Amino acid sequence: MAEAVRWYRPEGLDGVEALHANFERHEYRPHSHPTWTIAVMERGAAAFQVDARQERADDGECFVLEPEAVHTGVPAVPEGWAYKVLYLEPEVLSVWDERDGAAPRAARWVVFKDAALRAAMLGAHRALATEPTGLARDEAVLEAIEALKPHLKPGPQPAGDRVEHAAVRRAVAHLRDRWDQPVPLAELANVAGLSRFELVRRFKHQTGLPPHAFQTDLRVNAARELLAKGRPPVEVALACGFADQAHLTRTFRRMVGITPARYARA
Repeated sequence: MAEAVRWYRPEGLDGVEALHANFERHEYRPHSHPTWTIAVMERGAAAFQVDARQERADDGECFVLEPEAVHTGVPAVPEGWAYKVLYLEPEVLSVWDERDGAAPRAARWVVFKDAALRAAMLGAHRALATEPTGLARDEAVLEAIEALKPHLKPGPQPAGDRVEHAAVRRAVAHLRDRWDQPVPLAELANVAGLSRFELVRRFKHQTGLPPHAFQTDLRVNAARELLAKGRPPVEVALACGFADQAHLTRTFRRMVGITPARYARA
């Protein structure tokens, strides 16, 4: 099948988005999402790296990525892959589960088979594609979230998983404050109190991305929010620190899998 992508941002379901995609050649650059990523494979196979681990998902399998997990995505077979993805804001799981505890974490990494989750996911995606706003669609999505629960465990992340370097915290905060502005590496190194070489090494070790890719992630996520609010891509490009609309389009498609204009029309 030729490459085809469709994005869904269902009205009345805050914090829920969906992607239906057939990819033959598309390759995701290293990136992360602020959301949970729950995917069901329908054709072919995809290979991806998640936090330095190599993974592969084949037809019939599911995979789950925690928010902020840095990952890639490339075809693992010549015919590429087709999959359907739910993106869930972290608060969706707590709100719909009516829990006040710490945010859950993934109990299984990363790829697995689960017939119940697969069926519920496909049902949710059918409803998003065909059902009007209302109970049938909302309940189908809720069933998919319910089926996900066996693959979650209570948070928070264990303190011993990864101790963040104080210099990296300063650099991250600086980039979050200036995500839409040019930030020279020398400036960032000065804020962190490290040499440029040491900053890049420590930053990538702690966050999974070098500083420029981390800032690009922030810009793309901000662009998604503005596009969802109806801002035209040309305005979003300038507001989010991209050189022009073409620059936004190239970067956005590499990381999200769809162009900004098509995302805005979802």
